[in-house]
Amino acid sequence: MTTPQFNLLDNPWIIVTNLQGEEEILSLTEALVRSHELRSLSGEMPAQDIAIMRLLLGVMYAVYTRTDAYNKARADDSSDQCIEIWRKIWEPGRFDEKIINDYLAEWYDRFWLVHPERPFYQVANINKGTDSTTAKMIGDVAEGGNKVQLFSSRYGKNKESLDYPEAVRWLIHLNGFDDAAAKPSEKDLPSMSVGWLGQLGFVYIAGKNLFETLMLNFALVNDSKPWESGKATWELETPRIMERVEIGVPKSGEGLFTLQSRRIQLKWVDDQLVGYVLLGGDKFDKSDAFAEPMTTWQYIKGKKGERDIHQPPSNAARNPSKQLWRDFEPLLSKAEDKYNRQAGVIKWLADLEEKEIIDINHIRICTLSIKYGNMQSGVDDVWGDFISINAKILSNIGQGWITRIVKLVEDTEAMVYELGRLATNIAKCAGASENKTGSALATTHAYNALDMPFRQWLAAIDPIKDDMDQKDDEWLLFAKRMVESLGQDLITQASETAFVGRNITEKGKTNYYSAPKVYGWFKARIYKIITKGES
Repeated sequence: MTTPQFNLLDNPWIIVTNLQGEEEILSLTEALVRSHELRSLSGEMPAQDIAIMRLLLGVMYAVYTRTDAYNKARADDSSDQCIEIWRKIWEPGRFDEKIINDYLAEWYDRFWLVHPERPFYQVANINKGTDSTTAKMIGDVAEGGNKVQLFSSRYGKNKESLDYPEAVRWLIHLNGFDDAAAKPSEKDLPSMSVGWLGQLGFVYIAGKNLFETLMLNFALVNDSKPWESGKATWELETPRIMERVEIGVPKSGEGLFTLQSRRIQLKWVDDQLVGYVLLGGDKFDKSDAFAEPMTTWQYIKGKKGERDIHQPPSNAARNPSKQLWRDFEPLLSKAEDKYNRQAGVIKWLADLEEKEIIDINHIRICTLSIKYGNMQSGVDDVWGDFISINAKILSNIGQGWITRIVKLVEDTEAMVYELGRLATNIAKCAGASENKTGSALATTHAYNALDMPFRQWLAAIDPIKDDMDQKDDEWLLFAKRMVESLGQDLITQASETAFVGRNITEKGKTNYYSAPKVYGWFKARIYKIITKGES
């Protein structure tokens, strides 16, 4: 009989930074009840922090959606009552220690990391499965059997074994972000996707402390309705052990936020984790899975005879070089139509702001994306981004601002496109037929030059005091000058051959190309973008 070891509610394992900027390691209970004293989660990598944040939110859903007040909101199908419940949790600025402790004490025995029957976030006995080393489990190493990192952040025993605190952190990360490389234990099983969190275009709100961060992401409605009742994974009488199980979209917060995407059994030698066995776990159709509040959505037009759908951004659509503000429309557009779908946490925050429940001048909207490798095996890249905006932009007061900013982003991208086109045309003047590299370098340079100024301009907008046309002109003039300056640099660097130019026949039509001429085209197109729509 295995002796229970390391309880997540007592033993420290969550890495945090307190308000004094010092690192601490806390138990799950401490992280919640002291969240108002902590700046943020600060684990080995942001994806790990997100997985742990989802666990903490899962506890919050289990605690706060079982009350009489919430049951009444559920019976009345009232989002307004949900907002009032949220307000009463928010106003003290900290969680009620007794409520948290009473709930966790009830389920204490389900939080043992090592246990003969109910190890946390695991299956006690897996007879068949994919065996892996700890190096595959560690997110900042992620070595598979056929993939060894040449320049790893860890060496030797640091990646061959883990102690209890680090093991539980990477266990939670693995469940949410595992790749799809594991083999099925038998034939005719459904295909396996990456872990649920790895499928999302993850979006969340960062507050000034951990309490605020948790609360601002604690949407008490599910697609505009109260959450249904459900159970967290540790509350199930019998843990799910079947491999690759197709389930319906979880309709309870605790069920969704503690979803078991994988069946995992950790392997120990004494008190050191030396590997694990893994099988595919619960999965559901991500099409129109709007119960998930922490993702952006990508519109996908259906083929003939099929319906249009929304899904989290596909692996192919994820681009680490694209700044977040360039996706302003899918992130913040309030136009809920067949093309646009706002993330649930953004919509919830907008409701709180509209009803003046929160008193926050600026909010920080953060994203995190993971790009998986070929056949979704291994991880190619992990990146995050954020924008800071005046909270009033999310209210009805800011609706016109959002529409205007979306148009400004489109105009900015159009100007940058013309810069890339100029680079291609200069190459044609010199005798090259294609210059994709030069065009890509020019556009990348432009976006890098515009990036910080746009973020600062966006953060400075006060939708109550500022004049929309004035702020519009302010950005367009800056962007125009910046892009034209970069265009002048391209012309300055052009060769003598490009200045002399040549005749080029394209699509049966011959035109004379020279550096001065294509620069004139560039200037004219920039002017057209700026003046389009003016009376």
